[in-house]
Amino acid sequence: MGQRSPLVTLAATAVGLVALLVVNSTQTGTSSPGAAAPAAPATTSPPPSPDATATATPTPAPTTPAATTTQQIIAVYTGRTTGREATLAVAVKGGRAVAYVCDGRRVEAWLTGTHTAGRLALRSKAGDQLAGTLAAEGVTGTVTVRGRQWSFTIDKADPPAGLYRAKTSSNTIGWIILPDGSQVGIDNDGTPAPAPRLDPASGTATVGDAAVTAASITGDETF
Repeated sequence: MGQRSPLVTLAATAVGLVALLVVNSTQTGTSSPGAAAPAAPATTSPPPSPDATATATPTPAPTTPAATTTQQIIAVYTGRTTGREATLAVAVKGGRAVAYVCDGRRVEAWLTGTHTAGRLALRSKAGDQLAGTLAAEGVTGTVTVRGRQWSFTIDKADPPAGLYRAKTSSNTIGWIILPDGSQVGIDNDGTPAPAPRLDPASGTATVGDAAVTAASITGDETF
């Protein structure tokens, strides 16, 4: 066999190189079987429509029963001083109060004043004083009459027990009716004396030959 010329060999080599480059270019543009496919873009869900969204209902705050205020109290308390030196009645209405102290013979005092946040501060025209603490069912404190101080704890009284007063042109009469029905009072026309018996049903009493009508004291009176 004859020998190939150098030109023929060079041409054959060039053709092989061109073919190899074409094959490599084709494989580069084709995805390899093991390559991961590009991830699909994330899909964003549309927000729910207002009609589909539940409306939260606020939970109401718990309510606490209102405490008894000064303006709500209307009551009468009756009883005796601790040493039973005198009988006492206190009528309270809102922010005002009236008290009557008497021994049923000669010593008595009418006091008026204030009730503020459970505290009583009362005074008479003669300078007698009462200081007390009021609760729902009773009053505790001290009362000073003519320089003598007495302590007391008295209870709430239901009608006809309570405090009564009558005034005529010449007489001022006070009565304290206790829950057991007993009465203590003074008729004062300048010379104190025991009060006549009061009929709580009619609110009347007889002084001398005349009938007098007593008013139930509620606590907001002024004397």
